[in-house]
Amino acid sequence: MILYCGSGQRGSIAVEGLRLLGYTNVLNMGGGLNAWKAAGLPVAGIVDWTTVWNDFLTTMPADFYTIKSDVLNGQIAAGNAPFMIDVREPAEIEKNGYIKGAVNLPLRTLLQKLDKLPGLEKPIVVYCAIGHRGAMAMSALRLLGYDARSIGGGFNAWAKAKLPVEMGKPDDPVSGTVAVVDPLRLKDLDTFLTGLPENFYGIKDTDVLAALGSATPPAVIDVGTADEFKTGYIKGSVNIPLNDLLKDMTKLPADKAAQFITVCSAGHRGAVATMALRMLGYTSNSIFGGTNAWVADGLPLEK
Repeated sequence: MILYCGSGQRGSIAVEGLRLLGYTNVLNMGGGLNAWKAAGLPVAGIVDWTTVWNDFLTTMPADFYTIKSDVLNGQIAAGNAPFMIDVREPAEIEKNGYIKGAVNLPLRTLLQKLDKLPGLEKPIVVYCAIGHRGAMAMSALRLLGYDARSIGGGFNAWAKAKLPVEMGKPDDPVSGTVAVVDPLRLKDLDTFLTGLPENFYGIKDTDVLAALGSATPPAVIDVGTADEFKTGYIKGSVNIPLNDLLKDMTKLPADKAAQFITVCSAGHRGAVATMALRMLGYTSNSIFGGTNAWVADGLPLEK
């Protein structure tokens, strides 16, 4: 018989108690469950999100699972349209339109509607207004095994490129067979999405500038590449490329409750970083539109 607790102390007490009762073939696992986890051994009943997110981030390709508007439009024109999900709120669609063929599944309830999605093998493209929510939707779906991408720059980029926009209400999604996904991952990811606040953990660049001028400025982590960082960065920010974000967690704020900001060039990677960090207990927000929006609003970058 093998006993274990969290760190080993309670297990050793239990072993002595059982031996006093006459049990002889009883052992305590040294270091307990903490030592087991530290050795990288599998744990049932929970998701080791630090490992899962680190694996996800380190293996993200150069496009970070985005798709350009013109490429998507070409696929649609060629009759190879992926399954498209508009994760905006219905009022946004009513006001601004949508991409023909897309179904509307708002981000907060996305994972409660897996019966409206195709199988894991079918390509999926998600989009929101500017890419922030789309990045989170893409991440959640890929972490469940779906082949998902997000439109770079979101619906606004599509409309800016003068690509076809439909007005009115998209067709209702059709129910089907729910893909088999990890139930523990699904539970945690759905909890995160349903709990998203009004700002979806995003922050305007002007609000960041004001906060940086306060008595207690937030830390800023630029998750762009090293080459991108060299071309211009927000004063005081540190560069930890998204692929490396969780490789050395000593580089992150020691106090998880401390407010800090993530940023990239367009907002996609910043949103992915904030989602990962929030799920690990950090208090992060991402700049809407990234440094592109920062520059467009005439705010200064360091070089």
